[in-house]
Amino acid sequence: MSKKSLLRGALALTATATLLPALPALAQDGPRLQIGGTTYTKWLWGNLRDQGALYNFTTIPGEGYGDNGQGTELELLLNARLSSQVEIRGRIHSRFSQNFWTNFGGFGGDPNKPCVNGDCGEFDPRSNQYIKLRGMAVTLTPGYLVDSATIGANDFGQFDPFVIGRIRYIDRDNAHGILLQGSGFDRKITWDATRISLPRLWAGPSFSTGLFHASDAAYGFQTKWSLSEALDVGGIFNYVNDAEIAPPSVDNNIDDGRDLTPRFRNGVGGVKANLRVGDALDVRGALYHSYANADPVLSPANFGLNGFSPVPAGRREDQTYQVNVTLNDPLDIGLSVNLQGFSIGADYVAIMAARRESDVLLTEGHDGSFAFPDPSNSSFGVYKGNPTKIGYGGWTGETQQLATINVDNDFTDFDEPFAETAIGWKGFTVNPVYSNGALDLTGEYSFITYNTNWQAYDDDQTSYLKTPYPTAELDPGVGHNFRTAYQPFQDKRTHIAVVRGKYVVDVAKGIDVFGKVKFIHETDKRINEARFLPYQAGACSEDGLGCQDLRNEYAPGLSTADTFGNPGIVEVNGQRGYQWKPFTSLKDDDRLLRYSTFTLGAGYQLTDDLYASLSYTKYLADLFDGNTAFQAYSQHQMASGFHNKNSILVKAKYILAGVEFGLEGQYAFGTFEPDFGDGFLPTVADAQTAADHNVAVGSLGFRNRNGGWNSLETRDFQHYRMKAFMKAQF
Repeated sequence: MSKKSLLRGALALTATATLLPALPALAQDGPRLQIGGTTYTKWLWGNLRDQGALYNFTTIPGEGYGDNGQGTELELLLNARLSSQVEIRGRIHSRFSQNFWTNFGGFGGDPNKPCVNGDCGEFDPRSNQYIKLRGMAVTLTPGYLVDSATIGANDFGQFDPFVIGRIRYIDRDNAHGILLQGSGFDRKITWDATRISLPRLWAGPSFSTGLFHASDAAYGFQTKWSLSEALDVGGIFNYVNDAEIAPPSVDNNIDDGRDLTPRFRNGVGGVKANLRVGDALDVRGALYHSYANADPVLSPANFGLNGFSPVPAGRREDQTYQVNVTLNDPLDIGLSVNLQGFSIGADYVAIMAARRESDVLLTEGHDGSFAFPDPSNSSFGVYKGNPTKIGYGGWTGETQQLATINVDNDFTDFDEPFAETAIGWKGFTVNPVYSNGALDLTGEYSFITYNTNWQAYDDDQTSYLKTPYPTAELDPGVGHNFRTAYQPFQDKRTHIAVVRGKYVVDVAKGIDVFGKVKFIHETDKRINEARFLPYQAGACSEDGLGCQDLRNEYAPGLSTADTFGNPGIVEVNGQRGYQWKPFTSLKDDDRLLRYSTFTLGAGYQLTDDLYASLSYTKYLADLFDGNTAFQAYSQHQMASGFHNKNSILVKAKYILAGVEFGLEGQYAFGTFEPDFGDGFLPTVADAQTAADHNVAVGSLGFRNRNGGWNSLETRDFQHYRMKAFMKAQF
């Protein structure tokens, strides 16, 4: 080896020895990428034998639902800090959807089949084990002008559920936008400003933002000012702009670009204040005003008796307010009291308000066990081919109230929270909370009346069949029907009383004993003025031999006879009578619900890693929901009668070195004894009716105005199902 080579080698070794100690410092100061992840496996099993997808419920046409199957999700979490001022985060995420283990990796399939049950295999992204980019965002903290700027995906949960709520559609951060956050005066003033790209799947009339969506956006700003340790004030504003390309009749010159025309606009403003009087008293108040305008050409101008849309048609303007008072153990005996007064306007519209995973009211509200009009928890079940989706047991999670009709229970399982609209609700809630050692007690009394108490939608000069209000499933049945806020005739009041308790029995590791008692008393007179009865007095003979078409008009050309038509004559075993009772009395559509639930259960920490509980709930509902003259608007199975439902729940949770296992199993069983009143002649089901409606040949019932079948026989229900999961983080 030459002297020159030796000299070069020595210099290289010297340089390496000099630089090596500095390499860790360089690595620490440079960009860093962290990769983590979660794998989530779910098992569903139930006796409905549905296998459309690995979720129990959806309302979306073309999407599947099911209570059987196994599937696995993978989520890779990426986080990179380029410097102290720049952070990047993102996720690579698969979806359950129809990715069953039985798909054998998502191969094969028939693209000509309806894409449910995993039948389309590799030809549909819902069953070919696809992976999507999710949650990609860059956060900047420049140290001047703003505290931070987040560009990209966000759930926008830092705003207000009445205005801009936490956004979730399958995943929590599907929404994208720009979020700027800042502060001043030592953070006594904080503010958030955002531009959110408008979700085209639901954020506009008819669950759409129209054909031209690329520039549709929601703009929001909120601020909070801490005037003192005792007083905070704030404000929030949101403006939604959904526009379409102007038609040639408006702008026919494309040489200078193309104009836009508004399709839907929505503005919401609010002011809030929070007063703390020592440690014993908190007072919080909020007042909101909303404006919405949906173009009658580019979106529906009105709806019929059953309309579906996340916002009413036309121009709407209304207010909403809420006052909360908390007394924090004023007597120093462990008893605190929460008080709430509220009024959510019938025409209050906030398309970006929270749709799920928020709760804007203190009340428990209605139970998810009775989520739909029909006794089986189906809707439109009076017609062939409309079985229940969620099942007889309904949802077992807590119920959440939201300030929108755009509530979202899609892609959920039975053990998750259940969301219901509170549009139109007004009233108050008293909620005492007591704690003393091993005993915890909470209570509730709520009185609710409704800003939607009206006759003919408070507009008796327009047909109620051309209404600006989407009624969804309307409001018959035991429960509330989660997205129903409007019906044409309503005079409704609700009383809710609840007592919950939990006590830890000092035995072994401690047995958690818990229970709940709940009562609901609800009345609704619906049509409460004789001028809205469909026919004139005496139009139908009392002997059941026929009716005359003597329509009763509440305004020229307008009559409820368009919905509540007179019956025909049927003959059974030589006896003649009305097919259903004629609508002759204001009492024919009245509603009276006496509802009670009783829960008792116990839980125990079986090992350091395993906790299990067992509970039993009895649901009793004595319901008069109109007779055969009303017949649930001829849209659903009638639910008048006595409902006796039972639910046995088993829950378990097991942790093993970073892996979490969970299980919830339910056995729901019960009966429904119909009581539809008199004034009609029951008929018997023939072979075709029996096949179409799953009843016995020769069983009693009646056909409604639209040909649907209502059974008069006692119905027995048995529904069992289970959800188990394994969640591993790495």
